Amino acid sequence: MKQISLWGQRDQVTLLGQVRFPGVYTIREGETLKSVLLRAGGLTQYAFAEGSVFTRIDLKEREQEQLNMLAQRTQSDITAMALEATAGGAIAGGGGGGAAGANALEVGQGLLAQLKAARAVGRLVIDLSRLLKEPVGSQDDVVLRRGDQLIVPSYEQEVTVIGEVQSNTSLLYRSNLTRDDYINLSGGMTQHADARKIYVVRANGSVVGGGAVHFFRVGSSSVAIRPGDTIVVPMNTEQLPPLPEWQAITGIIYNLAIGAAAVKALGF
Repeated sequence: MKQISLWGQRDQVTLLGQVRFPGVYTIREGETLKSVLLRAGGLTQYAFAEGSVFTRIDLKEREQEQLNMLAQRTQSDITAMALEATAGGAIAGGGGGGAAGANALEVGQGLLAQLKAARAVGRLVIDLSRLLKEPVGSQDDVVLRRGDQLIVPSYEQEVTVIGEVQSNTSLLYRSNLTRDDYINLSGGMTQHADARKIYVVRANGSVVGGGAVHFFRVGSSSVAIRPGDTIVVPMNTEQLPPLPEWQAITGIIYNLAIGAAAVKALGF
């Protein structure tokens, strides 16, 4: 008799954290997150929906492949820079001679080490609060796949500041504080900071900014800071001889750190 390899196999997803009945749920084809959350009794009164983390296996796998490819390209670029420096040639566009070249290599090697150590999270940014207000199958709902996972934390009171500040830290949220206030409470920016491109990552993973590339302008504090936000002060890569991927790498490293920290902070 011919066997059907998938006979009896059912896709499953996991709900963790502040869900009334957390656990592993079997799903039918085409079922959505809102539908499963209704089966799970919804969220508890302590849930912080804005800080929920939704992860997907195939997203994680693709992200890791892209990270590995980026690390390989960066390694090749740094090797080429090192050969140029050894040969005594100035790095193209650097204008700073040997000292600039050595500085560029040191920064590049540091970024490469962080990139190699980074691990993809596979986070899909969702607006869980809005999803819960809409009917099953709305445009904000998510059609589930095997292995999807939703983690819903308890209410958060922290605002985190990372990047080129004197002290990467988390601070107690206060409604009267601006973005720049939190940066100052973290010791202020380092000499390598790019004040023009500071941005904020909301608790749900979305980026808030003041322009097409989602960056704030200098001194902009017009966007209110919320509990669970992360303020990112990026490195000023324009001060260094150019590597094509440097600016992209710094953004990737920060965003991966935020995603990984969100999952770790939830204890899962």
